[in-house]
Amino acid sequence: MHNHFSRTLERLDRVRRERILPQVHRRLGGVEIEAWAVGDDGEPVSPRHALGLTPEPQRGRPDYRPFALGDAWGPAWSTTWFRIRGKVEPRTPGPIDLLLDLGWFDHSVGGHCEGLVFTPDGTIVKGLHPRQTAIRLRELRESEGAAGTGLLDSDGRFELYVEAAANPLLLGLPPFVVTEHGEKGAQEPFEQFRLRRAETAEFSPEVYALLSDLDVLGGLAAELTEDEPRHWRLLRGIEHALDVYDEADAEASAHRARAVLAPLLAAPAHSSAHRITAVGHAHMDSAWLWPLRETVRKLARTVSNALALLDAHPDLVYTMSAAQHFAWLEEHYPELFARVRDHVERGRLVPVGGMWVEPDGVIPTGESLVRQLTYGKRYFLDRFGIEAREVWLPDSFGYSGALPQLARRAGARWFLTQKISWNDTTTFPHHSFWWEGIDGTRIFTHFPPAETYAAEVTARELRHAVTTFKDKAIASHSLLPYGYGDGGGGPTREMAERLRRFADLEGAPRVKSRTPAEFFEDAEAELREVESVAPPLAPVHRGELYLELHRGTLTSQVAMKRHNRACESLLRAAEYLSAAATVLRGAPYPKDRLDEIWRGVLLHQFHDILPGTSISWVHREARDTYRATEARLRELIDEAAKALGTATDEKTHGRTAKQTAGLLPPFVSAGTADTEREPDPVRIADGEAGATVLDDGLLRVVIDADGHITSLVDLRGGREVVPPGGRAGVLQLFRDEPVRWDAWDVDRHTLWHFQVIDDVTSRTVVRDGPDAGVEVVRRFGASTVTLTMWLRAGTGRFETECEADWQERERLLKVALPVHVMARTARYETQYGYVERPLLVNTGAQDAMFEAAMHRYIQVADGDYGLAILNDTMYGADARADRDSTVVRLSLLRGSRFPDPDADVGRHHFRWALLPGADVPAAVEAASLFNAPDIAALPPREPLVAIEPLTGHAIVDWVKLADDGSGDLIVRVYETQGGRARALLRPCAGLAADAVVWETDLLERELPTEQPVEDTAEDHLSTALPRTSAGARRPADGAALELGPFQVATLRIAP
Repeated sequence: MHNHFSRTLERLDRVRRERILPQVHRRLGGVEIEAWAVGDDGEPVSPRHALGLTPEPQRGRPDYRPFALGDAWGPAWSTTWFRIRGKVEPRTPGPIDLLLDLGWFDHSVGGHCEGLVFTPDGTIVKGLHPRQTAIRLRELRESEGAAGTGLLDSDGRFELYVEAAANPLLLGLPPFVVTEHGEKGAQEPFEQFRLRRAETAEFSPEVYALLSDLDVLGGLAAELTEDEPRHWRLLRGIEHALDVYDEADAEASAHRARAVLAPLLAAPAHSSAHRITAVGHAHMDSAWLWPLRETVRKLARTVSNALALLDAHPDLVYTMSAAQHFAWLEEHYPELFARVRDHVERGRLVPVGGMWVEPDGVIPTGESLVRQLTYGKRYFLDRFGIEAREVWLPDSFGYSGALPQLARRAGARWFLTQKISWNDTTTFPHHSFWWEGIDGTRIFTHFPPAETYAAEVTARELRHAVTTFKDKAIASHSLLPYGYGDGGGGPTREMAERLRRFADLEGAPRVKSRTPAEFFEDAEAELREVESVAPPLAPVHRGELYLELHRGTLTSQVAMKRHNRACESLLRAAEYLSAAATVLRGAPYPKDRLDEIWRGVLLHQFHDILPGTSISWVHREARDTYRATEARLRELIDEAAKALGTATDEKTHGRTAKQTAGLLPPFVSAGTADTEREPDPVRIADGEAGATVLDDGLLRVVIDADGHITSLVDLRGGREVVPPGGRAGVLQLFRDEPVRWDAWDVDRHTLWHFQVIDDVTSRTVVRDGPDAGVEVVRRFGASTVTLTMWLRAGTGRFETECEADWQERERLLKVALPVHVMARTARYETQYGYVERPLLVNTGAQDAMFEAAMHRYIQVADGDYGLAILNDTMYGADARADRDSTVVRLSLLRGSRFPDPDADVGRHHFRWALLPGADVPAAVEAASLFNAPDIAALPPREPLVAIEPLTGHAIVDWVKLADDGSGDLIVRVYETQGGRARALLRPCAGLAADAVVWETDLLERELPTEQPVEDTAEDHLSTALPRTSAGARRPADGAALELGPFQVATLRIAP
């Protein structure tokens, strides 16, 4: 048979574009336009000021002047307010729209100029972007048989205001072009936007419906193969409809053409068709290619559009994550927030995720992830009475193996991401599975198989979801988050129309709008049913979810990492000391101040701020905020220390007392704290060929004339740590030119070749009290690095301080630390435990982990001898076996050029150290000390609370007061080695003798006294305190604790 339909889809594309789309709107007339370019620094003014409702004298009076179509507006990052007035004939029969084009590109929704429409009284109407260009002035009220006035007065007049943001296009076509426009006031030329369209038009529902029918059926025909009869029937029907349609009589012929297509749209999906739950969504980056202040406005644009869409389509559901985003709406747009709350109450808008922001899933400390969950979930509970049961992180750059436990202990049951589909080496084998954390806790996890968090509900996406879905044998459900994302925008009318047509359509999966919870309940039930019949068929993934991409985020913008870790350490001290001051001295607990600080730290852990992948503006502001936060935390620490009755700020040989002294946070088990005794001075001697020998009786170190470590002997066991003929502390410089995603990626080829930086500009022997070392200055390119290598007397630690004036572009700087330890694996610290990574590569997945995340230490061991490498800033590292040794390399600095062309340029300070003879408990304790802030000496006193070890190794990680203001003490403990630990709780004598303790979830709610019969958030979770039917509360002093591998427990003590 001859193929008469070989060009049907080409014909369809042109007819839709040239003959149908132009007939959706019939032009009625022009409008009167005036504009006011916000002066001063161009920063936004409040809408009420721009509308003349509540003047802000410091910003100047709005001055609207005539503005013509085609005129330019801008410059980059500025705001222009447009006042648009017009009149339409009230007897116009159909719906009437105002059509605007602010100068958009036909791509990058949310990535360049946008607008927000207001009425003169300040009511938000909707947001504007390249896919939201029409403002409905009046609807046709068909039920009444008459047109409603809408935004028109009785004479057909209207007045609207548009707040237009001249956000520059930074990720255009092609992407990753170096630009200075990530900072306001850039000297680089900026082509201003031009107002290209502003007119009223009558909307044709029938022509638009035909456009939607053809969109769905044409898209489906393109995805079906020629072996499927449905493919040919669709092509024949489309040809017939195109023959019937006549643009000269668009309305009537569109009706006839739709009648031709109706049987094709009525054909139901197969009974075994895959089922998709579609949820409206706008993955909104809290900052990225725009500053934080712009995200606030993006939220108003996106949410106003979403609410309008929900009102127009009663079957749709919209989801929104990040409590911070709701809080911004509450603060800056209270009327819009009230509408949000109303839709939440009606179940149409669903808060998801239960976190303060969508954070980086790898870098924050365990306590930070706890607070992301507790601050987020409490906000949803306080404002909406809703507790999110899923963790929603679609776009973070890998996920810690501690997350399953933390999510479950915070009351969550499910986890969602799609980012692992971005892997560059292997394909993850499942979409619905149990994710088992490092402690053994499991959480039902789903990766949407459409492999996007910003779907448009196209036939291609739906087909991809079906064909990609890895678990067809055991599951029939998947989730589809749809709506423009990253820069906002959300779902559109076009997506809603596709969703309605794809609900039950032959050749496509069944698509239904439901809440995420409805999807997760059904999908988890399917997996549990399979597990009950054939357990091996229920897939389980154990350990971290490593993203085989974006490895550079562990190092980019290193100041973000340094400040974040400093804030975390200061918060630990501030909360501990403040709790102690309250419990022991009756001082007021500064909860409000701590809450404000925590919310700021959590915000900056967003997955494009902390990883260092935002524009210069974002990171400049973040650095300023971090510095102010650290100062505020030191004020809190000083106030608490004063309340506790501190000694004077005395220093011993230049070293301030660290956090193991007296009342400071008890990182180590009871009775093992460092007393900061006076150590014997390090002995300095000359070695061969200009080398320097340092010896404190614990370690003997040889530093050669070039400033490299050629020998490090652990004198306690006579063990040489540096491999024979090797050198440790060698700086290696790599060409760092990713294929894509500059700030995000360190590619495999980057690590193949390097230049050794061994220039010696100067070399000096130095002493500081009992400590001694060698300072080496190295210069390369335009950069200078000063390395001061210290033998810290009496600590068993050899430390390097690095001061870098970094000016290199597209380079990666590492320090190589080869050690004479023949290990099979390396233990990289992660939240509440470690990840054990193989040093010899056997699989593609292992090969893909050529750069991986660590926190404060990496530990390696052979037999019964171990060694730890500590750091105070870094997160990226690689480790490999080298014959009878192990080479660990820490990533220090990068020099990416997009999105910030000057990323990391400037001065940096960080430290690392070798700790010979260290097992994991020793590494944890030393790493805690190494990262502890310097605090004035406190009078000797027992810790506020400690644990007495019996077996294994468990530590107190965090101490604070309860969030409910009760005065109860919250103690977070965890097991460090991946084994089992038994210990006794030992509160200090300052707590009441009759103090009682019980275990809680992360939100500090008491756990049930018996294991639940039905599956809940607590099901399958081990507890530190045994649950008994007689009651879980027991005397605090001497309370027995039992912790499983890497188990986290939250204990609540009522003093």
